[in-house]
Amino acid sequence: IENVVTSFAPRPKKAWWQSENGVEHVSIQLDLEAEFHFTHLIMTFKTFRPAAMLVERSADFGHTWKVYRYFAYDCAASFPHVPHGPPRRIDDVVCESRYSDIEPSTEGEVIYRVLDPAIPIRDPYSPAIQSETQWVNYPRLNLDWEQEGKNLQGRAAGKLQFWGSHPVLCQGFCTGGVPACLCCGSAEPSLLTARLCTATCVGAEPPQLCTAQPAQVQPCAHEPNHAQPWANTVWAVVPHAMPCHGTVPAGCDCNEHSRQCHFDMAVFLATGNTSGGVCDDCQHNTMGRRCHLCKPFYYKDPTKDLRDPAVCRACDCDPEGSLDGGLCDSADDPARGLIAGQCRCKEHVAGPRCDRCKLGFFGLSASNPQGCQRCQCDPRGTVADGSRCDPVSGECFCKRLVTGRSCNQCLPEHWGLSHDLPGCRPCDCDVGGARNNLCAMRTGQCQCRSHLIGRQCEQVETGFYRINLDHYTYEAEDARLHQGSVVEREPPPDRPASWTGTGFARMLEGGWVEFHVSDVPFSTEYDVVIRYEPQHPEAWQEVRLKVLRPSPVSASSPCGNTIPADDQL
Repeated sequence: IENVVTSFAPRPKKAWWQSENGVEHVSIQLDLEAEFHFTHLIMTFKTFRPAAMLVERSADFGHTWKVYRYFAYDCAASFPHVPHGPPRRIDDVVCESRYSDIEPSTEGEVIYRVLDPAIPIRDPYSPAIQSETQWVNYPRLNLDWEQEGKNLQGRAAGKLQFWGSHPVLCQGFCTGGVPACLCCGSAEPSLLTARLCTATCVGAEPPQLCTAQPAQVQPCAHEPNHAQPWANTVWAVVPHAMPCHGTVPAGCDCNEHSRQCHFDMAVFLATGNTSGGVCDDCQHNTMGRRCHLCKPFYYKDPTKDLRDPAVCRACDCDPEGSLDGGLCDSADDPARGLIAGQCRCKEHVAGPRCDRCKLGFFGLSASNPQGCQRCQCDPRGTVADGSRCDPVSGECFCKRLVTGRSCNQCLPEHWGLSHDLPGCRPCDCDVGGARNNLCAMRTGQCQCRSHLIGRQCEQVETGFYRINLDHYTYEAEDARLHQGSVVEREPPPDRPASWTGTGFARMLEGGWVEFHVSDVPFSTEYDVVIRYEPQHPEAWQEVRLKVLRPSPVSASSPCGNTIPADDQL
């Protein structure tokens, strides 16, 4: 490399490589002298970045070349036959514009990663992945600095423009990789022996190309407690020893929850060749590559440091009402809506511990995938909104005149389940026309006696008549009187009369009335009712009633159990 410029200042940024003036198409090629696993490239430019460039590699010391990536301010114009946009697969060859803009005007970077972290890699040992990273000995950059007619002011005001061609000023160049594996006579590649050959130090004071001598690489992949796959034992530029990384806890970073770890190549590649250490036998209910996660049914206490032995606390979730048998959120994650220690309840379960049914559900059970079953309440007979029930038994809360587990039945002697406040209505069966006061719950129909009809059994069937309870009435004014007189009275014109017959028999103290009863149809129990209107403010002191029978009562008569005292009232 020629044309290295330096101001001899004690800072690397004061030195750079510069292309020859007037030359638009230039290239930078490195000879690594050995085969490497190439992983990434970073270039820093003293002034504007190239309008177009491409990154190539050679695995046969410059005989053939393969393009890694195209970069251009205008991909369509500079590389018209190359697809434009981000790659979808590791081996896609595309053109990108994000590193070719005119801004920034100084210290702009061009970054290329062979294994793009945005593209998932299922198998880092697959032939496709290995072919992208293995066997690189000649990396080369082809740069085009033709920036005619481009506004270098960007979005700011003014028209400061570059006309003509301008040199490339490369301030820093960094390639990353690991020595390629040599088979050494075995069938599979190994890291038993490799050679680290060349280091590029453009930008050092004074400017120079620093070439390291071959360095021996010792294997670490099979050694315990190592986070790197090799150990560099000798360096020619700065001689020093580098032991295998992985001394716990510094090398594998197990957060003080483990004292053992091992190396994993897949992890090493997935971390961008940073560390392949995987912790073993994590303690304190932790797990993960760095013992940085809590085991299932434990969560990270946000108030404690990750290295605290008590950082992982047990979940306090009811296994019957929680998903996954009581699993809780293992850590805070606002993006995913996770809260450390929060229980995840089944569909019909609520509560911080998922230990109770939601309103309208009952019977918490571990065998129920939804946790609880819905209340089976009749909204017509249930208080409130009709959807609530006892969360344990499932019994509904019924209205005053409603009964049943689901509040779907009326109380005895009631009918017509409805949304009314009491829920049901009384049967109100006729005392004389119905056999009892029970009725059908839906229709309210009472149980009628013979030849009686109507819901309440209060109507007489056609062809029959009904006898009133006071059908056998004997008027006092027609009876035999002692110390009494008959008073006739006209019925009032505006309301029903409160008496029967022509009037009253006015009786004085010590008098008596004798009624002659001769039309009782058959022997049974009868009630004697006396209707009267008091003429004195005080109540009667004593009234005597005596039954005079025409003959003794037969023992076979319905009144055979009558005794003489029963006739004195």
